[in-house]
Amino acid sequence: MKTRTKEPQILPRSAHTISRRLIDPDALKVLYRLQRNGFKAYLVGGAVRDLLLGKKPKDFDVATDARPGQVKKLFANCFLIGRRFRLAHIRFRGGKIIEVATFRREPEEIAEPEADKNNTFGTPDEDAFRRDITINALFYDISNFSIIDYVGGLDDISRKRVCIIGDPSERYAEDPVRIWRVLRYAARQNFTIEEETGQAIRSQRELLATSSGSRLFEELNKDLSSGHAAPFFRLAASYGMLPVILGDIGRRMEQSDGMTETLLGLLDILDKAVRRGDALSQDVSYSIFFWPWVQQVLQEKGNLPGDKVTLLTDEFVASKMPIIVPKTIRSNVIHTLYILERMMNALRTGRMKWTLKKRASYSDAATLFSLLEHGHIKPGSDPFAEAFRAKFTEQGQKGNGDVRKKRRHRRRKSAPPQPVPNEL
Repeated sequence: MKTRTKEPQILPRSAHTISRRLIDPDALKVLYRLQRNGFKAYLVGGAVRDLLLGKKPKDFDVATDARPGQVKKLFANCFLIGRRFRLAHIRFRGGKIIEVATFRREPEEIAEPEADKNNTFGTPDEDAFRRDITINALFYDISNFSIIDYVGGLDDISRKRVCIIGDPSERYAEDPVRIWRVLRYAARQNFTIEEETGQAIRSQRELLATSSGSRLFEELNKDLSSGHAAPFFRLAASYGMLPVILGDIGRRMEQSDGMTETLLGLLDILDKAVRRGDALSQDVSYSIFFWPWVQQVLQEKGNLPGDKVTLLTDEFVASKMPIIVPKTIRSNVIHTLYILERMMNALRTGRMKWTLKKRASYSDAATLFSLLEHGHIKPGSDPFAEAFRAKFTEQGQKGNGDVRKKRRHRRRKSAPPQPVPNEL
């Protein structure tokens, strides 16, 4: 836990490793134009953290004392977004966006119910203390190239730990998604979690299930597409978070021998594919994520009469998962995993229902099969069909994929010669 200090720690240029050569040129343009027009201009958040850790930042965000309208006047390519709090998006070629936010402070209680508490502008130190995590609340001042630290983030980076700003219990109650963010940054940076910050996660983890289901879906998307899904869920499991965010599916994982480890192994395959830059659809990523659960459901109930797709759909709804997975993705994932199950069964039995190739989810199932069987996407239009033919060619696999016994054709007996009548 970090509390407010009177004076910030300031590292001059000679005391840190951040060079302007490492900062996106368009971000530098924004910083310098704001500074030249008399405004404070700081690089903030994850960019400063990553540069100090020797990593390449994904985004470069800017904080300033200029109001959104003032920023818009300075940049013809600026667009203001947001209804609760106005942000300036400055757009550059190639779809790049540099986000500029005005310093904010925690809002006070306002008597007027129509007043917007989110549009409460503040000072740099107030802005730092309203952020979530110390290592994400550092400022790089373009005017003198120094790093400004109001919250102890520099110390936490050196100690490789994640620490919430303020009282953890209060901060989690304000916004339970902060629990997810603490776990995420600890997992991605391979940092420890500060003691009070971690204790409050264990005691208040159930709060996360009260968050918006669509917001939790967005957080899950970030981790499945990050290349660091396996370490995140390994850490989440150690804090008992799987039932909280996955409902009965998470409880199955906790209670089943080896199911969590199976999930982590599959997520490791997914992470490697993401880091390689493989083109994976969202349906494939979610199919990998839910495959261990689907396998267990089909093992337990697959012999029941009825359609397996309907069975999986009903089980998914009954799981009471707080994360709201859109119906389209859920349906595609269930169809993909149903086809994958048929593929796996076909490799054992030599019998495959090839009419499944006409289904829209067949391509995703074949991609998923390749990832699970080989750890990567094998080149070729249909990795499963190639694997199936390679295994069953010698058995005369044809047509619908059934291994058939060759019929013995009896030689038709020729009719006995008819007697030729004697000529008169």
